[in-house]
Amino acid sequence: MELRHLEYFLACCDLGTFTAAARSLDVVQSAVSTGVAKMERELGERVFDRTPTVLVLTDTGRAIVGPARAALRARADIFDAVDGVRGDIRGEVAVGALVNVVSIDLAEAFAEIHRRHPGITIAMRQNPRGSSGNIVGVRAGTLDLAFLGAYPDLIPGIAVHRLAQEPLVLVCSPDHRLAQAGSFATADLAEERVIDYPPGWGTRAVVDRDIPDRRTVIEVADQFFGMSLAVKGFGVTLVPLGVAHMHAGAAIVPCSDTALMWDIAIAHSSTRTPSRAARAVLDIVLELARPVRVSRTPS
Repeated sequence: MELRHLEYFLACCDLGTFTAAARSLDVVQSAVSTGVAKMERELGERVFDRTPTVLVLTDTGRAIVGPARAALRARADIFDAVDGVRGDIRGEVAVGALVNVVSIDLAEAFAEIHRRHPGITIAMRQNPRGSSGNIVGVRAGTLDLAFLGAYPDLIPGIAVHRLAQEPLVLVCSPDHRLAQAGSFATADLAEERVIDYPPGWGTRAVVDRDIPDRRTVIEVADQFFGMSLAVKGFGVTLVPLGVAHMHAGAAIVPCSDTALMWDIAIAHSSTRTPSRAARAVLDIVLELARPVRVSRTPS
């Protein structure tokens, strides 16, 4: 059985479709579906039931998830051991991403990783469930490192390193009553049309915690689109201050009665030793991904 077929299988487990798995692995969809089919023929059992919308694990599929993950970890450990003998630091590091990370200088950190360790390849993985999906990936071993937004320091099985913090602000049209007022209280959102983001996202966790009484009219998985809707008067939305400044037409309104703070952190498993490459990436991110100065005064 080829290890790449196990990799395809696990990507399908995590993302639910052949198309999403192929996108995450940067291969064509037919390669993933064919690879999984070959694995099924070798096993003599189906590992997925194919439905019109999602892949559903069979009993056989559920039984082999753990061994498949262990096999891929063993492969990575073998290459890491050989590189250690050579004195090299190389290999792929799978990193769970977040959308619109502007509060830290991640580009500088990644550029320095390339300068110091050109043999390291960083594979950024975007999970539709945001931070909660990244936590699942770290626990499962499909992600070596992951960025988290607005999650607590104590997460079972996860080591969390804080990087930066910034406030959530309200974005609305310039002629909105709250833009004219210059600030808003959390109670104001009970009567507003609120543009929310998906459950599992860090920003959503902050808003659910601190503004439970609000009227959500739409959920979108794109903060820039959410801000565009707000600027056109569809509703109002809450995003990190640095993200708010990305939309030139946005009115940015601070909260007056609650500290709506959004944290960004990088995390890894606390039950498995990171590879030499993952450790190098983590160390450089902690060294260089400094908070970007963002004015706390709306502009």
